[in-house]
Amino acid sequence: MERRDFLRSGLRGLIIAGLAAISGVFVYRNYTTKETCEFTTPCQDCKQLKSCKKPEGLKFKRDQQASKN
Repeated sequence: MERRDFLRSGLRGLIIAGLAAISGVFVYRNYTTKETCEFTTPCQDCKQLKSCKKPEGLKFKRDQQASKN
């Protein structure tokens, strides 16, 4: 094996390992059980508000219903 081939295969291995690590981070982040809000103004722009069970979400939904009535 020549030096150039060694470096090329090593670089490919590093790229594949990096892609696998990044993919693992994204998969892990999607399947964690910890519930966190992503917004600085919770609930106002949340796409998951309808199914939210957090106290802040429930309070926001209750306040919205009260303001509509």
